[in-house]
Amino acid sequence: MFDNGKFFILGVGAQKAGTTWLANQLEKASFFSNGGIKEFHVFNKLFTQNKTTNNKFKIAKKANINRHIKRRLKQDKDLLISQKVLMRLSPAAYFDFFDYLYLRQPDVSHVGDITPAYSTLSIDRFSLIRDGLIEKKFHPKIIFLMRDPVERVWSQLRMNNRFKFERTKVKATPQEEFKKLQNFYKSKSCINRTQYEIISRKLESVFNPEEIYYGFYETLFTKAEINRLTNFLECPAISPEFGEVVHASPKSNVELEGLNEVLQEIREFYAPTYTWARRRFNDSLPKSWVT
Repeated sequence: MFDNGKFFILGVGAQKAGTTWLANQLEKASFFSNGGIKEFHVFNKLFTQNKTTNNKFKIAKKANINRHIKRRLKQDKDLLISQKVLMRLSPAAYFDFFDYLYLRQPDVSHVGDITPAYSTLSIDRFSLIRDGLIEKKFHPKIIFLMRDPVERVWSQLRMNNRFKFERTKVKATPQEEFKKLQNFYKSKSCINRTQYEIISRKLESVFNPEEIYYGFYETLFTKAEINRLTNFLECPAISPEFGEVVHASPKSNVELEGLNEVLQEIREFYAPTYTWARRRFNDSLPKSWVT
């Protein structure tokens, strides 16, 4: 495509599948820069024209720009609109930002944005991203990490409860968490992040096969897998800290009656995802997915 050694790493999920850990390892490498921001959350929060909103003043109103400006004035910020808000209003600013990161640092060959919520994007949004990257002459490098659906769902719920505790100081009991789990796995938010076969279909309808890396949380923390990843990224070797733990949401040690049955219900609910994964990845699929 381009013979310029200019790469863009786009992490699209899955949530609770090792993306934060991976971002931390990349940030320590001299060849990579993300401007100090792991998750930009631009394309899942765009304030753009659509069938119902095609007036720029209405778009600005929808974005609640006055609220952003007032908050930044109180914080004594020089820029009255943050970079993220600007990017959501004008995606061109996103691509300009990363182009600048690449151009200003001679040692940087890879820049990127690892936002797990991008797994929920539409084909049109993925197309917007690819077109913007190609226009800036970036080689797209898409990373999609997956985790056993049952484990991913449960981990997401525990993370949500941890965030709620940090906000309210009210901690959910194991029994309350178990009760939530019985419905949470069927929620739209959870389904959109767990049906990997649909996410894959969208990615492959936009990006070339050689531009997409599929990996697994269960095998990510190994030297062999990191070597496979760096080969895909066409970047220098890295020395990750496999013992580093980030954003952990541990399981409760409390025994809960009926938990195994609910976990089996979740597995059956996502049966098409398990079937797709077995057919797609065969022997490279982690054993825990098939037992």
